[in-house]
Amino acid sequence: MSSESVPSFDVIGSAQRALDAAQRGDRDAEARLDELRGPLAALAEAGDLEARSLLGGIALEYDEDAVAALRHFTLAAEQGHPAGQRGLGHLLMTGRGTQRDPERAERLFTLAAEAGDSHAMFNLAMMHLMDTATDRMSPQAVMTLLMTAAEQDVPEAAGVLGDWFSEVGREVDALTWYERAAQGGHGPSIATGVRYRDAVGTDRDVVRSLTWFLMMLQVGNGDGIHESHQLVSGMSDQQIREAARRAHSPEWAEALINSRRQ
Repeated sequence: MSSESVPSFDVIGSAQRALDAAQRGDRDAEARLDELRGPLAALAEAGDLEARSLLGGIALEYDEDAVAALRHFTLAAEQGHPAGQRGLGHLLMTGRGTQRDPERAERLFTLAAEAGDSHAMFNLAMMHLMDTATDRMSPQAVMTLLMTAAEQDVPEAAGVLGDWFSEVGREVDALTWYERAAQGGHGPSIATGVRYRDAVGTDRDVVRSLTWFLMMLQVGNGDGIHESHQLVSGMSDQQIREAARRAHSPEWAEALINSRRQ
């Protein structure tokens, strides 16, 4: 079956998954995105706002073409599409492809958040946390936005919640949110690994700790390499192999075992 004959919901779903994977450096996903551009453009021209917003995301994140992204997001936002509103808000907030306009960005994030867009909820919450918002929102309302976004699979929101709970000394809660962020591929993998290593907010668990350090390598983050080598010095071969298995990279186990013996 050709890409053009695939139902629209399959094209859109496939494009979203491919875009997410391409952002993680998946070359196969990049090729798939190229295949889906034509069908997405056809859907967008036929009035599909989800396809239009996706084209904006591809232009911005994959092509690094902020001007094209601005065109797509504006067309979708003008017709009330939440992802288009959020995308246009991002461009206005950062000044990519257009002049900065934080007040308009805030209005667009608010509209998209009220429509249920979880990434817009995160963006709006961050504006308030960074004191760049013009409207007033209580800390409780900001926390609700972050929690809703995190529960709807925005790992960055979970990472911010982990930081907040850690700052107020609620380390058990901090670990919960850091682990959720790490499961979504966000940076706090190292914070999660350190907490299991040092028994912060949990019992010491070297297998889980090493698992999270190794998971960082899967997303191209080498910050956990040093911690991994230090940790394995006190681990058994079986523990190292189990951590590598949980990290979906069993081939790393023997390299770590051998490095410990040198």
